[in-house]
Amino acid sequence: MKARLLLALLVLALALVPVLSGPSSVSAQTAPDDGAAAAAPAAAPADPGTAQTDGQRKPSGGGGPSLLDLLRPIVEQLTGELFTRILVNLLQGVATALHKVVEAVMGSALNFVTQTPPGGSYGSPTVQALWGAMRAVANLGLVLVVAWGGFNLIAASQTGSPYHAAMELFPRVVCAGLLVNTSLWWAQLAIDANNALCQAIGQTSLPAWERADSASKALIDVIAALIYLVTSLFLLLQMLMRLALVDVLLVVSPLALLCWVLPQTNGWARLWSSTFVGTVFTQFVQVLALKLGGSLMTDLAPQSADAAVLALFLGVAVMVLTLKIPGLMRGQLGDGLGFARYYAYRQGARSLEGRGAAAAGKGG
Repeated sequence: MKARLLLALLVLALALVPVLSGPSSVSAQTAPDDGAAAAAPAAAPADPGTAQTDGQRKPSGGGGPSLLDLLRPIVEQLTGELFTRILVNLLQGVATALHKVVEAVMGSALNFVTQTPPGGSYGSPTVQALWGAMRAVANLGLVLVVAWGGFNLIAASQTGSPYHAAMELFPRVVCAGLLVNTSLWWAQLAIDANNALCQAIGQTSLPAWERADSASKALIDVIAALIYLVTSLFLLLQMLMRLALVDVLLVVSPLALLCWVLPQTNGWARLWSSTFVGTVFTQFVQVLALKLGGSLMTDLAPQSADAAVLALFLGVAVMVLTLKIPGLMRGQLGDGLGFARYYAYRQGARSLEGRGAAAAGKGG
């Protein structure tokens, strides 16, 4: 209502400017008679904008500022206030929409920011159906793995490819068959362990979330709240991508664990192992960072109304750090389930055995 009233006053002022800024009367503009014209001097004043009167120069318009000059500061102030108000209303609408989206996710049963929801991972009917299909494919693949392992035993001396001895291949096939058919249970155990760690931290929310309201009329407060909400939206998108990756890893787990049997496919098993462990347990570190950052802000940051903008930017800093944690931890998580270490150990032991046999042959 105020914005409409200001706009109406502005239009009225602009309409009155050309009317009120003209000459005050038209009676002074009478034409001189012939005698006066003959007696009047032919020379014009040196400055057309001024007239000589008693040796002093005065403006020809009668002197004093015009009405337009008087109204210009008022019009500029009204225009600036109107533009600021429109901009604040626009940003408030965007901030309110983002606030509702983030709050709906954080308050729902499928909150994937501070936990890995079972209904969106191993408890999902879609994930279970796809995992069952991959399990059937992996069980059929056990036959090919056994045949490939036998071929490695026979032709290893001619091809020079790595292989497992018969006494090692058979236990690995049995173990792989067990892991293929129970991989969803083991993955559920890892996800539940991550959720238990996140719950042990305590109730966790986004830092400075209570300050991220868009009710303030100040432009700087609305901009700070908007930056905070956009950052929180990026965090939600990262956590949603993490949940999707967890589901993909759950579905392909039977095939990945089957690849553990043979040395030629062991690299795929190592890749799945490190990716799965890192994806699942990185969330615990992220939730810990959110909890720690929120607690430190509550203890150290001032709680006055003037410090609302500072609290919002501190919250943005904590969430940006949380967004960087997966990248910081990537490559520092080791080998997940330890496939690479075991494989490297076996290859090193086999190489030492080969060198020892070669040295013994030379000595003989």
